[in-house]
Amino acid sequence: MSFSWKDLKALSDKELVEGHDREAQNTVFSTNYYLAELRHRDQRRIAECQQRTAEEVKRLTERVARLTIVILVLTAANVVAAVILALR
Repeated sequence: MSFSWKDLKALSDKELVEGHDREAQNTVFSTNYYLAELRHRDQRRIAECQQRTAEEVKRLTERVARLTIVILVLTAANVVAAVILALR
C-alpha cells in the first residue's frame, strides 16, 4: 500500500507502526516506507529539541554576561570606596 505525501504526513506515529507491522506480515517487499517516515519524524523532534536547548543556552549566556557586568560595576564601586576610606 502506498500513501500520498499528504496522507503519509497525516498519519500518527501509532498508525505508521501499525501499518508497518501489518505490511510486514503480508509481504516480501520492503517496509522501509514506514520506517523511513518514523526516522524522519524522530530526526525532526531531535532537531526541534536541539533548537530549544540552543535558545535556552543563549538566554542563560546573556544573563551571565549581564550579571558579570553588574559584578564588575559593584567591584569597581567597592574599590573606590576602599580608596576613599584609606585616604581619610
